[in-house]
Amino acid sequence: MADPRSKDLTFTLVGHAHLDPVWLWDRQEGLEAVKATFRSVLDRLKENPDLMFGHTSAAQYAWMDVDPDLLAEIRAAVDRGQWELLGGQWVEPDVNIPSGESLARQALHGQRYFEHTFGQRSRVAFLPDTFGHPHTLPQMFKLSGLDHFVFWRPHPHEVDLPSNLFWWQGPDGTRVLSARVESYNSNPRDVVDTLNASIDWRPADSPEWLVVYGVGNHGGGPTKKAIANMRALMVDPDWPTLQMGTVAGFFARAAQRDVQAEFHAPLQYTFRGCYTSHSSVKRFNRLGEHTLSAAEKWSTIATRYGRAYPGAALDRSWKHLLFNQFHDIICGTSIPRAYDDARYEQGEAVGTAKRTLHEAVQVIARHIDTRSTDDVVVEETMRRVRTGAGNVVADMGDGVPVVVFNPNPWPRQEVIDVELNDWHVLDMQVLDDRNEPVVHQFAMGEAGPPRKRAAFLADVPALGYRVYRIVDRPPHQPGADARPLSATDRVLENAWWRLELDPRTGALRSLRDKRLDRELLAGAAAQVLVIEDPTNPWGKGDYFRHLAGVFGDPHIELLETGPVRATVRVTTRWGRSTARQDLSIYRDSPAIHGHLQLDWHEEYRMAKLAFPFALEDTTATFSVPFGYVTRPAGGQEEPSQAWLAVSGVLASSGKPTEANFQQLGDQAGSMAQRHAGRAPYGVALLNDSKYGADVHGGEVRLSILRSPIYGGGDRPEQPRPVDQYLDQGLSETRWALMPHMGAWQDAGVVAAAQDFNEPLTFVREFAHSGRLPRTLSFLTVEPPDAVLVTALKQAEEGEDWILRLYEPYGRPAAVQVTVPLLNLSFEATVTPHQIKTFRLGQDGTQSEVNFLEQ
Repeated sequence: MADPRSKDLTFTLVGHAHLDPVWLWDRQEGLEAVKATFRSVLDRLKENPDLMFGHTSAAQYAWMDVDPDLLAEIRAAVDRGQWELLGGQWVEPDVNIPSGESLARQALHGQRYFEHTFGQRSRVAFLPDTFGHPHTLPQMFKLSGLDHFVFWRPHPHEVDLPSNLFWWQGPDGTRVLSARVESYNSNPRDVVDTLNASIDWRPADSPEWLVVYGVGNHGGGPTKKAIANMRALMVDPDWPTLQMGTVAGFFARAAQRDVQAEFHAPLQYTFRGCYTSHSSVKRFNRLGEHTLSAAEKWSTIATRYGRAYPGAALDRSWKHLLFNQFHDIICGTSIPRAYDDARYEQGEAVGTAKRTLHEAVQVIARHIDTRSTDDVVVEETMRRVRTGAGNVVADMGDGVPVVVFNPNPWPRQEVIDVELNDWHVLDMQVLDDRNEPVVHQFAMGEAGPPRKRAAFLADVPALGYRVYRIVDRPPHQPGADARPLSATDRVLENAWWRLELDPRTGALRSLRDKRLDRELLAGAAAQVLVIEDPTNPWGKGDYFRHLAGVFGDPHIELLETGPVRATVRVTTRWGRSTARQDLSIYRDSPAIHGHLQLDWHEEYRMAKLAFPFALEDTTATFSVPFGYVTRPAGGQEEPSQAWLAVSGVLASSGKPTEANFQQLGDQAGSMAQRHAGRAPYGVALLNDSKYGADVHGGEVRLSILRSPIYGGGDRPEQPRPVDQYLDQGLSETRWALMPHMGAWQDAGVVAAAQDFNEPLTFVREFAHSGRLPRTLSFLTVEPPDAVLVTALKQAEEGEDWILRLYEPYGRPAAVQVTVPLLNLSFEATVTPHQIKTFRLGQDGTQSEVNFLEQ
């Protein structure tokens, strides 16, 4: 029932076919639906020359390689202005789970495909079906060539906006004109209802509003019936003015008006549980992101040593990864066979990235002088012998050179584990590039004899390498007694912490900060909780806190101890499930590491890993793509990426003394805080594969997995024979705790999370000469903790290099970027939260570009 006075109101009608390439169907059926939808839409466009249609997802157009004639017809429709390219991304991704770098690549590959295939790019970000949006997106949209944004979720009852047409502003100050539409899916019978609802939905002061219509989910688009219904309303005097148009045209006219409404916060939430559902697809996404990142960096460096850049292989791998960031895949809301396809594609992407990475560092290592200093003096680094089969091999003589590579542009000290084959001697030593002994420990290899594993602390320069050697000599542990480790099956202790396990539960019952002589726990920690979780894979509700039980019945054993690392293994059980968790501390690192392997066989329940800390007046900070968001510590489930931090003050009981504070110096906070006993203190929790958590007061609970029915609804009264449950069987998670004085911004948390997910890699070499020294840095950023570098790659066009960085702490910075291989050094200044991308020329020049490398 339209308002008869509404002729001054104009509705711009844009045909659309929301098309999930995978959801309650697999990829093959998705392709078939795309092809059928495109054919139907092209027929409607021919029948209605004034009809306008818009569609997203470059990947779906790329599928039309199977029907070149159909793609040619789409190109003609784009050329005559009837078909609008929307989204500018490879798919319609979830935007809480992919990294910021992944979202940059969504735009890079999506917009490049549009430009190469159709001669134009999209100007409108279009994500109506995603489940929430971080506040860092406006800057990413702008850097992707996207000036406007259309969305549907979150709904008005979830986020109260000042208007459904507003300027969405990110923390860096970037704004995009955004519209929350009333619908993006409608069948022919719903078109009139959609138009009626849009009268109340549109901003009261807006003379024009956007209406998106068309059959969707499994495709379809505008139908003959819907078009006929709209044409009848066009001539009805009691209806607003209806006109066919484009999304970009609507925004161009809206931008000319004085839109006052602004919103300066995340557009969250619709669902919260989906950031935990299907742990495997999320784990391989994170692994793929960081393995591809490292592969690109070392492949770029290797071009200077004769290796061609493997652009085609990396491009294919990225597109596999990006496709499976589609929101219904990566959020765990699809059917089982959809995840068979995802596993194959993610596996290919990770496998290709690992192979490319290893080949690149092999090429670089071949140019490094891996001889010991003694070898250089003698000038006889190895002997050549012939095996019985006639193969030439190298005799290692005085040791196995191990070249350790650091993919991040800041120096790193990190324990690595190197396995060796057929090492029958008992005495071994690790030497650095100066032939100085390094603290180490040896253990049996993963497969047992004859394999042996050496663990030692590698000290590697920024985006560079260092050569170590494992030699047959009596062991020498320099300084091992200065910061000794002690370990039993109940207590682990190093220079920073004393950890004590409860033999009754297997949980940590004490974590003591030895610097402050202060207990950090307020209860049992590193304990697997079982949460009642009767909702569907999307995970409705704000809280997941109904406790069903706690893993217990522990078996505790000391797994490893030595001068480098000590590890205790705790095995616990609940119901039909078993948890095996290794807890490790290190001689030279204040981080506490955990490795949880969970064999899960529960239904409609959730597993969380709990850490209750003795902190008061807390806030919680969660990592998001290219940034962070700080929330009250109220216990709501939140999306989060590689790190989160709980910040507050030391609890009132057991306050440290002034002498403790004086020992710590400036880390301990201001004198006023010290005398009040209110020292700022926090704990960061890093992870390698998780995307959901809650913080309630001082308690942090990392969401490990959920087990609703695949693609199904809430817990049924009577399960069906076809029902299959998510996350059954084995899964694994690595995590690390970083307790710290002061603010998380000053504790190295962001770089530590990057290191945790992008580990050092190494090459077991043989001794040979080379033009490169035994240690070298290929790229430095000074100061190293001021920005985070997320990409170093070869440009999509030409041989220039692309370097991307962002400011992760919310404070301005100026850094000096030095790339000796290009004879290049320049200053980069960034404002708080700013992302910058640079094109580095082979001639030593540099220029700033966007995500599209333009």
